[in-house]
This record gives sequence, C-alpha cells and structure tokens, in this order.
Amino acid sequence: MSRPAPFIPRRKQPPQHDGWSLTLADMMTLLLCFFVIIVSISKVDTNRYEAMSDILAEAMKGKAAPSKRTAEQSLMKVNQKEKNLFELQLELAKLVGRESKAVNLKMRPDAVAINLKGGVFFKLGSAELTSDALRILDKLARPLSEANYKLTIEGHSDNLPIKSTQFPSNWELSSARASSVARYFIAQGLPKDNIRVMGLADTQPLAPNVDKAGVSIPENQSKNRRVVILVRPVKG
Repeated sequence: MSRPAPFIPRRKQPPQHDGWSLTLADMMTLLLCFFVIIVSISKVDTNRYEAMSDILAEAMKGKAAPSKRTAEQSLMKVNQKEKNLFELQLELAKLVGRESKAVNLKMRPDAVAINLKGGVFFKLGSAELTSDALRILDKLARPLSEANYKLTIEGHSDNLPIKSTQFPSNWELSSARASSVARYFIAQGLPKDNIRVMGLADTQPLAPNVDKAGVSIPENQSKNRRVVILVRPVKG
C-alpha cells in the first residue's frame, strides 16, 4: 500500500499593491498638462501665470478647483487686455512703419510704449511741435482715440543745461514737450481725464550722456531727448 504524498501547504502570495501606478499616472498627466501650458505661452505673462498657477495648485492639493466658467472668465479678461494692446501695437506699427527714424514701439508687460524721438519732434531747446511731428501724431491720434486708453506722456531731456526765461531748466523743458503732445491729442478728441503728463528731465536716460572721462556723447544725448507715450487700457 503506497503512502499518500506529504501535504505541502501552498505559500500565500504577497498581496499586489498596484495603487502606486495610478498615482504615478495621475502625476504624469498633471506634468504633461503643465508642460503643454508652458509651451503654449512662449512669453510669460504674470497675470496669466498666476491664474493658471492657482488652478493647478488647487488641483494638486485635492481641493475643489475654481469652476471652469470662473477660470475661463479670468483668463478671458487677461487675454482681452493682451489682445487690445497687441492689436494696437500692430496697427501703430503699420501706420508708422516708414517713420522708424522718428518713432519706435516697444511692448511692455502692461503698456505699449511709443518713443517719439526729440530731434524729429522738436528743435533744440524748443517745445513747439515740428511739421513732421504734427504729421506723425496725426497718424497716431485715430487709433488711440478709437478705444478707451489711458496715456502717460513722459518728457525726457539730455544732460545739456538750459536756462531761459521760458525754460529755467530741463524740468520745465521736458514737461512742456510732453504737454505739447498731450494738448495735440486732446485737440483730436482724446479725453483729457485719461491723459497724464510727466516731465522727467535727464533722470531716465536711454544711454549715458557722457563717457567715463566725462566727455559728452552727442549720439547718446540725441537718443535721450525724447517723448514717451505709455498706452494702457483704462481699468474697468
């Protein structure tokens, strides 16, 4: 009579813990979405970044993220502001495209900066607009008056001292030049309540007025004689 084979208990298999794979998949999905957002905005905008950062932060914390409608409204408001300024810059660039020796444009985070070069717009030591200045300002006035913009008009001078009955110093000269541009725009229908004038004299030069030896640099001094118009949307 054969003996029965000895009973060997089957070892229990350790439980499989697959929960980590789901967590990893969720994390990878979030990272993918994050990088897609980064790529889609080649130029970082503070307001857009903060809006998206808040949404992602809420999701990562497991809290209820802002409603889709609220997030879209927030981003739409930012995008509309960008769109207005971006479209304005394009329109102005087309209008003054052949006036590069007199005007240049620069996009700032919250404004379009229109740089009016002093040598074209004013004679040396004068705040009276030249005929070329009037022709160019006439091109700028229409698009600036078609929408609700706020203008900050800055007058800048070089370091050459001026002392006359009309202009005791560069403070008065730079203020008068900015005021001449402001008065022209007001005459074209821009609301005066949306215009602010600043005379900055030689406190914010684009380039050094003198070299290390203290010798004047005429080319740089010419660059520093300018009027800058900062165009911003009026906050609703």
